[in-house]
Amino acid sequence: MKMHIRQIAAEVYGGCNFKCPMCPQAEGRESSFKKKFPLNVFKKMIDEAVEYGLEVVSLQGSGEPFLRKDVHEYVEYVKKKNLKCITLTNGFHMTPELSRRILDAGIDSVRISATGYDRESYKKWMSSDSFDLVRQNTLSIKKIRDELGLKTDLHFYHLITDNNNIQKELKLYWDNWINYCDIPAEVWLMHNWGGTYSEIPYTRDMSTKKRSCGRPFSPYITVRAGGNEGRTGAVVPCCYVLGRDSEAVLGHIENQSLKEILNGDLYKDLRKKHKEDNFDQISYCKDCDQLYDNPDTLVWTNIPGKEYGQSKYIKDLDFRSFKNNG
Repeated sequence: MKMHIRQIAAEVYGGCNFKCPMCPQAEGRESSFKKKFPLNVFKKMIDEAVEYGLEVVSLQGSGEPFLRKDVHEYVEYVKKKNLKCITLTNGFHMTPELSRRILDAGIDSVRISATGYDRESYKKWMSSDSFDLVRQNTLSIKKIRDELGLKTDLHFYHLITDNNNIQKELKLYWDNWINYCDIPAEVWLMHNWGGTYSEIPYTRDMSTKKRSCGRPFSPYITVRAGGNEGRTGAVVPCCYVLGRDSEAVLGHIENQSLKEILNGDLYKDLRKKHKEDNFDQISYCKDCDQLYDNPDTLVWTNIPGKEYGQSKYIKDLDFRSFKNNG
C-alpha cells in the first residue's frame, strides 16, 4: 500500500470524567486503554506521519483531553510541525487557565460536545449537572480567543436524543446553546457504535445493501492512548470500535512504525474483507450502521461547507470516496 496519511485522530488520554449513556465509555472501557498517551510516543508518531503528508491532528478519541493539564504540550508539538490541530471536549474542565494555554499553543479548532437541549436533558445524557458550567466555560474561551485576536474555530457538537422530536430539539439547541453562546454548531442523529447499541434513538435506515464505509482505505488513522498488553498508541480502524478496542487493535505506535502497521497483515486483512464485502467476518464491523449511507444523519449545521461524510477539518477528505477502493 502506498503510504499517505492526511489526518490522525489521537487520544491524549483514554479516560473520561463523564459516563454518558450513549457512549460505550460509560459501560466500562477496558482499563488498558484508559491511560495517558506518552508525549514521547506521540512525537514519534507525528514525526513519522509528517513524512507521509500529514496535515491535521485531532486530539480526540473517546477520552477527555482536558483531563490532562499538559494537553497544550501536545498542541505545541503539532503546531511546531506546521500542522493543523483540533480537539473535542465535553467542556467541563475547559477552565479559563487551560483554555488560554491551548489558545496560546495555537489550537485551530475546539469542538464542544454537549448532548442535551436543556438542563434536564443534558444531565440525563451527559450524566452530569453541568449545563450552566459548560456554557460558561464556552463563553469564557470565546472571550479569551477574542481578546487575543485569534481566529480559532469554536463550535458545538450536539446529538438528537429523540428522533420523533427533531424540530423541537433543534429549536431548544438553538435557544440554549447556539444562540446563547453565539458560536456555530453541528447537530447529528446518534450512531450505534459499531453495533453496540440497537434501540431508539440509535435506529437508522439499514435496509439497503451494505458497502464499505471507506475508512480502511482512507488517509485517516485513529490512535488510542493505551493499548493491549500494557502498550500505548494502539492503532484501530476507526472511532466506532470504542468498547471493543482490544479486538480491533492493528498495531502499536509504541513499538512499531506507522509503515509496519499500515502495511501489516492485520490491516491488509481488514481492507481485504471490506473490499470483498465480507463484513460479517469482522466482529467490530458487522453490525455497524456506518456500512449504510445515511446522509440525513447530519440533521442541521450552520458551519460553512460542513457536509455528511467529511473529515472534521479537511473538506475534501470524504470517507465515501474511498468505499470502493482497495
